[in-house]
Amino acid sequence: MKKQIIEEFYIQDGNILKGNSKNLSFEKADNIVYEVIRVIDGVPLFLEEHIERLNKSANLLNHDISHILGTITKDIKKIIDLNNKPNKNFKILMYNIEKPVPNYYIFFIESNYPANNLYKTGIKAITYKAIRKNPQAKTINNEFRKSVNIEIDKNKAYEALLINELGEISEGSRSNVFFVRNDSVYTAPGKNVLLGTTRKKIIKICDELNFKVNEKPITIEFLKTCDALFITGTSPKVLPISQVDEMRFDSPSNKVVQEIMKTYDFLINDYIKTHK
Repeated sequence: MKKQIIEEFYIQDGNILKGNSKNLSFEKADNIVYEVIRVIDGVPLFLEEHIERLNKSANLLNHDISHILGTITKDIKKIIDLNNKPNKNFKILMYNIEKPVPNYYIFFIESNYPANNLYKTGIKAITYKAIRKNPQAKTINNEFRKSVNIEIDKNKAYEALLINELGEISEGSRSNVFFVRNDSVYTAPGKNVLLGTTRKKIIKICDELNFKVNEKPITIEFLKTCDALFITGTSPKVLPISQVDEMRFDSPSNKVVQEIMKTYDFLINDYIKTHK
């Protein structure tokens, strides 16, 4: 696995280092957990939830990193300030998590966000058969990422919706996915997916807006009956899907999707204001 650092400063095991365009290489990725966090106006968005999920990922691999999370949080604030608060994503990458003191990097990464017009037109997605081992843990799987990217690029799509061994849509390859039918929202059961930070926020927003959220297995046949669907994640936020394979959806114009998008954007703005 190789990952490029794009800003001038990064942190390794508490040490501030220089080296933009540096490649980080790991031969073994079995004991690596990570989080990607978006920075807007110098604020790491929903930092507390991301740190909590990093800890959960390690716990799911039967390791405890709780004792180092306070240090990680302090280093995050350092790396944002040292790099002049770029509006980009950074990654926390922890490895050797079985050791008493795990190793870690914190560094800014190449950050791609959807063009503004995609929130109005929606994106194209494909279906892709894949089974994620231990789906609730955010771990690195290079072979999976490479193979799914090939299919996404080949089909000129934005995302792939993963189909499990039961023929159910679980999540996106790098996102969570929600479905709308009438005024109700549906998504795969939490035990079958990566519990994304944005996913958690969206479920709470739906409750506040009185849109009932149903966690249930999502089949292709169910998808065909839906009015709309959208993905959620750190970079895309709430992004409507207008096409899945050959199926078309008017997701960007759906009133439920629009309300959720608007409320989530308000939540982001409010978080930034209160954490500056």
